[in-house]
Amino acid sequence: MPDKRSVDELSLEELQSLIEEKRRIVRAKQFAENGDGRRFRPVTVMPSDQSQKEARPKKRASFRDRVLFVIEALAVLGLLLIIVSSLSNLQSLNQQVVQSLTATPNATLVANSGGQDLPGSSFPPSNPLLELPGSSSALEAAPPALGVQLRAVAALPVPTPGPRSPTRIVVAAINVDWPIVQGDSWEELKQGIGHRVGSVNPGERGNLILSGHNDVYGEPFRDLEKLEVGKDVLVYAGATSFRYVVKTKRVVAPADLTPLAPSKTPIVTLITCTPYRVDTHRYIVIGELAP
Repeated sequence: MPDKRSVDELSLEELQSLIEEKRRIVRAKQFAENGDGRRFRPVTVMPSDQSQKEARPKKRASFRDRVLFVIEALAVLGLLLIIVSSLSNLQSLNQQVVQSLTATPNATLVANSGGQDLPGSSFPPSNPLLELPGSSSALEAAPPALGVQLRAVAALPVPTPGPRSPTRIVVAAINVDWPIVQGDSWEELKQGIGHRVGSVNPGERGNLILSGHNDVYGEPFRDLEKLEVGKDVLVYAGATSFRYVVKTKRVVAPADLTPLAPSKTPIVTLITCTPYRVDTHRYIVIGELAP
């Protein structure tokens, strides 16, 4: 409610308060009317040409990243296709070997019975004094840059199979039924399980050494690691079978030749590569002749 008293009726403090209020009202009007009030108006900042130029490289970088990502994805996809194709070709090769052996189970035995040596390897022959048989990779020649000259060395003649030579191995526990050939070099192991030259025949006292691949040429010993102690291994010499019972298994380095050592008792030693398709070691299974 406005104060209707006259100036004479007001006290000194009330007069000072009224004067101060009038001053504030006057200053507010002056501030609203002059140009200083415009600094409180909202200002819209328009992007300059320089900022637009700085934004363009970001768009270009984003497009480049997308292109690089697509290229990387295509490269990974191509690599996967190569791996799948290689595994498929290897599996097809193994199936062809198994089918050929199944179709003509006696072809290898007939070839060996004629007294002819198996074809010589196109690779440098392995040295049986330095490494165990059963490798899934052929030996490579020394690079020319090393200045090493390899001399041709006559391979050991493969003996003619006799009536007591091993001709077949059957391991029912891991579905193995393969012919046995004389010799355990790279070429012989293409045709079946290799009987090491110089080792004993089935049933004889000593060490009967048989080697086979686990991932190429039919993968005859692929599941050798699954063969349990106490299972039977049948080795045939013609129509006569000899039963061996698995007693021990172990993994050794390729240069460990202890599995080739002679034995005072009749045993069979089965050799293959391990791990599967890595082949850095040898897997050994030893069985004793059953009474």
